[in-house]
Amino acid sequence: MVNLLVIIFDDEKKLKMLFKKYKLTFNAMTYGTGTASKSLLMYFGLDEVKKSIYFSLIPSIIEKSLFNELETKLKIVEIGKGIAFTINLNSSNKFISDSLIKGESENMEKLESDYELIVTIVKEGYSDAVMAAAKKEGCGGGTVINGRSLGSSRTIFMNLSIEPEKDIVLNIVKCDIAKNVMKTITKEVGIKTEARGLTISLPIAHVLGLQEESKIMEN
Repeated sequence: MVNLLVIIFDDEKKLKMLFKKYKLTFNAMTYGTGTASKSLLMYFGLDEVKKSIYFSLIPSIIEKSLFNELETKLKIVEIGKGIAFTINLNSSNKFISDSLIKGESENMEKLESDYELIVTIVKEGYSDAVMAAAKKEGCGGGTVINGRSLGSSRTIFMNLSIEPEKDIVLNIVKCDIAKNVMKTITKEVGIKTEARGLTISLPIAHVLGLQEESKIMEN
């Protein structure tokens, strides 16, 4: 099985060494901005400054060992350090699968967590509205990535004009509040609103670096 690994962390040198050790070659990097309130110390590891966001495809057989190193050597569990999580990919390019998966048992136990990743794509400038909606349902913070839709001009979808400039908002939430978070986001910044938002959720297999709000406030 191939998983998508996402890491928000600022020490590129250490991450490159880790990727090299595990022979991870399908990697990409972009930048994001934190949205959580300062009182929560940015459980995403972001404090309204640019942070590096890394994406890598990994075979699930190495996930446990890799996360152990992220915790013990890169200290990603420390408050404000960052966050790492994986998403199971049900299908992938055969070349990638063959390159990554060597000798992995088909009956290998799948990891599951109590969190989901909610991805919301809205017109540029509406990320704050997304976060305001998410926080109403108990979401503490998230990450914003600036992007754009394909094409250089407006496109029409379901008779609606969609702007090319986009904000991509990532929120990790507990599974038991995920539906309510998505409903509120859709109601306030959905496709029929000025924000033209689209929202999806993805199950998280493994997460490291999240801080419970109550524990953060105690510190």
